[in-house]
Amino acid sequence: MSEDKSDRAGKNRLTAFVGNHKGVFVNILLMCVLACSIAFLLLVNQRLRNSVQKERIEAVDQIGYLLTERISQLKDTYGTQVDAVANMISKGNREFNDDLSAYFVEPEEWLMLDQEGNFFTVSGDTAVLVGDSRITERVFQEENTFSSFVSIQGRGDYWAFTHALDHVEISGRTIIGLCRLVPTETFADITTVSLYDHLGSSYIVDRDGIIVMHPDDISSESLFQGYTVYSSLKNAGIAEKEYAELKTAISSGGEYQTTYVADNISWLVLALPSTEEYELLVTVPISITAEDTYSGLTYLMIAVVAVCMAGGIILFYNQHSLMRKGRDVQVQFAKAAAKSDFMNKMSHDIRTPLNAVVGLHELALESMDDKEMVQDCIVKAQASNKYLISLINDVLDMSRIEAGKMNINNDRIDLEEIVNHVMQMESQPASDARIQFTCEEKEKFSTDYMGDSVRIRQCLMNLVSNAIKFTPPEGSVVLSVGRTPLDDQTDQISFAVEDTGVGMSEEYIQHIFTPFEQEKNSMTNATLAGSGLGLSIVYNLVMLMDGTVTVNSKKDVGSRFEILLPLQRVKKEAENQKKQEEEVSGAVLKAALGGKHILLVEDHPVNRQIIAKLLEKMGLIVDAAENGRIGVDMFDSSEAAYYSFILMDIKMPIMDGLEAAKAIRHLDRADAQTIPIIALSANAFEEDRNASIEAGMQMHLAKPVDVVELKKVLMRIVKGDHKL
Repeated sequence: MSEDKSDRAGKNRLTAFVGNHKGVFVNILLMCVLACSIAFLLLVNQRLRNSVQKERIEAVDQIGYLLTERISQLKDTYGTQVDAVANMISKGNREFNDDLSAYFVEPEEWLMLDQEGNFFTVSGDTAVLVGDSRITERVFQEENTFSSFVSIQGRGDYWAFTHALDHVEISGRTIIGLCRLVPTETFADITTVSLYDHLGSSYIVDRDGIIVMHPDDISSESLFQGYTVYSSLKNAGIAEKEYAELKTAISSGGEYQTTYVADNISWLVLALPSTEEYELLVTVPISITAEDTYSGLTYLMIAVVAVCMAGGIILFYNQHSLMRKGRDVQVQFAKAAAKSDFMNKMSHDIRTPLNAVVGLHELALESMDDKEMVQDCIVKAQASNKYLISLINDVLDMSRIEAGKMNINNDRIDLEEIVNHVMQMESQPASDARIQFTCEEKEKFSTDYMGDSVRIRQCLMNLVSNAIKFTPPEGSVVLSVGRTPLDDQTDQISFAVEDTGVGMSEEYIQHIFTPFEQEKNSMTNATLAGSGLGLSIVYNLVMLMDGTVTVNSKKDVGSRFEILLPLQRVKKEAENQKKQEEEVSGAVLKAALGGKHILLVEDHPVNRQIIAKLLEKMGLIVDAAENGRIGVDMFDSSEAAYYSFILMDIKMPIMDGLEAAKAIRHLDRADAQTIPIIALSANAFEEDRNASIEAGMQMHLAKPVDVVELKKVLMRIVKGDHKL
């Protein structure tokens, strides 16, 4: 009996304990369930993440192949059209004076190729093609229609489809080929698109990795923000193996796909061949685009666990949300089909003056008996060449600014000399455009200043040339200069450029200083062409000089740009610029340099011939060497003080210019330490100049050779000034 009572007492105590601590047990049980649920969710989340990313990769693959299929279909469409017309012409064999245009829906988009390799329109006008130099050769080799990208002088860029003709006789001319011209915008429309709310993009790159076309609405988060895919990938930290494999695929026109992580973002890069000349590149940040999907589903699964513990109500909501997420994915794919008409301005605007240089030289070669024609071609080619150099300099300057390597000098400058130079350089372009260009100086500058004359002049030239470019004939451009004292040592100098040009919209002004921004598309309005870098360079240079730049503009009324620079005053030094110019020209130059020997070390035969002729016209006796080793041997074998100067190229085979300069300085002869060595290089950055100095050279000249600057350098050496 006592045991029964004891057992009942024990059971009662246990029941009481459980009753009193029921909440604790429930909490422990819920915590265990929650812990298991969290572990399960983490596992599911990882698998879901991998699954969504795999799905995203497959989707991007489908998009890439869809784009290449559309390119292929377009090529087939135009190829079939060219085949049909070529067949009709071959069978018809009409005379040129007949209505040949009847064969064409758009006669202006067709060209004929005769057996001499000349292209002409249906109406008989000559057309100069630049871009694919093998078109004529391929006409004899290709059985079917082939495509290539070309530029036509005065018209623009085209996707050309060419088919051979069986020597059709048209008005006494033997026609061997027929060419259909398709504007490159048509190609860009189907190849460059934004994906996943502008986070991903498709690009067209050439075999060197240069971005030729990209979407107009590209996001700042996009992988490629530079000029080449390789520089962007290097900056993003792609592995060397993946980098090399992608580069090989692009250069060879192959396929390649890779994923890698940069700044905690997982990127997918897909390369597919689009044409013989270009590669299609698709980039998508799959970790970002997939985040909404797998994060949302993870939260839904947490809700499922809550449903398991609290009821089944949220299960319906869970399924409904999952369906909504699926619809969102479909919307994302629909957005991937968006088109863009944006073409890469840099590629086009560099080709434009280059086309002019090539075409004018060809025209000059064909007109050797016409002296006036040859002279006119050379003068115009020189103008295009200067414009091309300015574009390249813009690209180099922008690259150095973005890399933080742009240095600002602080030397004595004469503001009147800077303004006069800008007026001299821009007066003729303004006159040619029938624009009145004037300067208003609010006062004469009685002092010099400390600053960077090169960069100030560059900013003013950019603003003035822009104003002239966007001002219609009979308009005006005014450059005004003034100063406001800031303290006892510093003035605030103002440079204002005001025009009566086309003006700008309020929307465009908001991002006017962004690189590559242009309100007019240079592909459709050649007269307003430009790199889109000029104003961005001005803005960045002014900021580096601790200044400000502002703009006020009204559409169809005009624009006003103003630069404010704080510059320190210094005592004005008297200079005779006219005397300096006289010293580098005419009898004074020949008297100073005549009969002196100069050793020219240059590996490129054409450059060597050109520079040698320029030096001989100065009165110098030129000995030339084709590489650094030969140059060192020629100097070493010469008599003491035989050479007065050495003009040394940097990049050469066998022995480069830096090695050659060091070797000359180490020769056991007295003049080896004193002979002036002038570096001549296409590399014109500050580090390149420093490398020349460290190698034992005194001066560094950049290519292309500025004859006036070369003369000044030689005159300085003759006077005993050997400093860089």
